[in-house]
Amino acid sequence: MATSDIGNIFHWNDRNLDKFPEDLKLYKNKIIQLYIKNNTIETLPRWINCMNKLSHIYLDNNKLSSFPDEFCQLTNLEVLCAPYNMITSIPSKLSDLLRLTQLDLSHNYIKIVPPEIMNMRSLWLLNLSHNAIETLPEINNPEELYFGEILLDNNKLICVPDNLARLKNIEYLSLNHNKLLYVPAVVFRNEAKIKLDHNPFLNYMVININANYCGTEKFLEAQLLSNVILICAGRNLVVSPKIKNVINSQNYAYYPSLCEFALRSLYVWKTPFSKNDTPNSLYIQLKSGPAATCMQCLRPMFTYSYICLIFNEAKTHLNAQYFCSKACHSISNQLFEKRYKIILQELHFSIKPFGNVSNL
Repeated sequence: MATSDIGNIFHWNDRNLDKFPEDLKLYKNKIIQLYIKNNTIETLPRWINCMNKLSHIYLDNNKLSSFPDEFCQLTNLEVLCAPYNMITSIPSKLSDLLRLTQLDLSHNYIKIVPPEIMNMRSLWLLNLSHNAIETLPEINNPEELYFGEILLDNNKLICVPDNLARLKNIEYLSLNHNKLLYVPAVVFRNEAKIKLDHNPFLNYMVININANYCGTEKFLEAQLLSNVILICAGRNLVVSPKIKNVINSQNYAYYPSLCEFALRSLYVWKTPFSKNDTPNSLYIQLKSGPAATCMQCLRPMFTYSYICLIFNEAKTHLNAQYFCSKACHSISNQLFEKRYKIILQELHFSIKPFGNVSNL
């Protein structure tokens, strides 16, 4: 079979191939970029690991359902694109590809994302849009990750890790067309573009994030996420499960627990801690990060937050502000009125345990 190549770049697109071509073995030490799009290939061969110089592979629009273990031995691979296939799972061993910066598995049938993939230190671009993903694993040590773009549009997500907001390089995060009940209340970096349009169950949004076509439907599967609901203006607003104490800024306030103060101090001062010398509950909370950021002083909040809800007639959802204390809430209100000539119209809300389906 004749090859179509330019130097170390091989183009085998649109050839009606139903098998990965054996002829490529002849060029195993030469191929750096391989384009083999728009065919009907169902499997990748085990000998693919002999392409030891391969850095880019484009497998768009084939009939692949999985990757062989040997594929995860392509240690020079930097770009893996395999959208529009029939892939049902992501091998956790892909995390062994320490040079991989771009992973595009959009338009497949993936339901689960392995923790190893969400915590890969080399990835800049992760595109898993148009799959069937319902949950994402926790992100550990987000300040050590490289992610710049994450696309998760058109999945079945009802929530995402709060630590998504703490990715230090994030420039673009797209979560359009999901089933989100709440979004991270940790402040994203100013440069980040966050897309949350068409989440029909998302009744409220952090005030510094804009979204369209949200809050248009009632969520009827409350048992999927156990926590508290804020009942406000005839709507039910789900709070991050990490937040256990929700205070209405218009009512009497009580102090955060000693546990909350300890978590804040350890986190802010970056105190070294390990599983052996920290109570297990604190260790888990510290590793998973804060649930919200005070919108006045940027102090992290783990289990406790003041929430101020604001109504805007132009939006189908409410806006929310998070504060670590009543003092920060008062300062913020004064600044808004003095600097922007805006008086925040706060809404009263009540709280009930989450999970009472009959009232949703």
